[in-house]
Order: sequence, then C-alpha cells, then structure tokens
Amino acid sequence: MDDRMIRRTLRVASVGEGRVALEAKRLTACTTCAARAGCGAGALAEMAGDDLLRLELDSHAQVAPGDDVVVSMPAGTFLGAAGLAYLLPPAVLVLAVAVFSALGLSDGPMALLAVPVLAVSFLPLWRAERTGRLTDGIRIERVIPAVRN
Repeated sequence: MDDRMIRRTLRVASVGEGRVALEAKRLTACTTCAARAGCGAGALAEMAGDDLLRLELDSHAQVAPGDDVVVSMPAGTFLGAAGLAYLLPPAVLVLAVAVFSALGLSDGPMALLAVPVLAVSFLPLWRAERTGRLTDGIRIERVIPAVRN
C-alpha cells in the first residue's frame, strides 16, 4: 500500500454497465464545532442540506448495492483539486482587484467586475471535473460485502 494515497470507505448505491455509484456521509466538523452559530462555513453546510457525498466511477469490481468499498486517491490529485477549488479563485480575484485598482477604478466598478472574474476562475475546476481528471485516480482497493440474509 502506498502511503501517499488518501483512503475512504464508501457505500455502493448502484451498479450498472461498468459504472459504480458510491455515497458516504460528508465528513465535517461543523456539527460539533463550538463556533458553529457564527461561522460562514457552518451556515453554508446547513444551506446545502444534503449531507451525502456522491461519486460515480468507472469500475468492473464485483460489487452490489449495499456493499462498502475502500477507495483510494493519490494525494497529489487531491491537492490539485483542492488548489483548483480553494486557491485559484481567491488568487485570481486578488490579482484582478489589484489590476483594477492600478487602473484607478473606484470600488463600485471594481466590485461589479470582480463577480465575472470570480466566476471565470472556477472554469478550470469545472473543466477538470467534466473531463474526469478529478476522478481518474480514484480506485476501489477493497470490497467489504454487505451482510445479506
């Protein structure tokens, strides 16, 4: 086993034609955090409402709905996805605001221009997700069969 892999146990939701749909409860500390009432991340988690993480993979593993599987993902793939989602948009936004400020724009026009810039900064993440680059490295390592009567 490679130590540079991130592993998680997920439940098989459905299987069909070389595809496996997996789901698991989202891991978040928001439900137990003492600062939850005043936290923006906690508020966003509550607004999202759905606490299930869903993932669909190409796989020919012998699994059935209800089975648990241990999936692994290279740590570098995870860090790349996290960078696209959490580092690139704020960096692009800060750069854009610096450029707008250097051009002498006032706060109102700068704020209006920042909205489409922020939206465009998510395009690399959207493209990586659509082309499957984010899930390419995820593999089913082990199947834990469900107890069937």
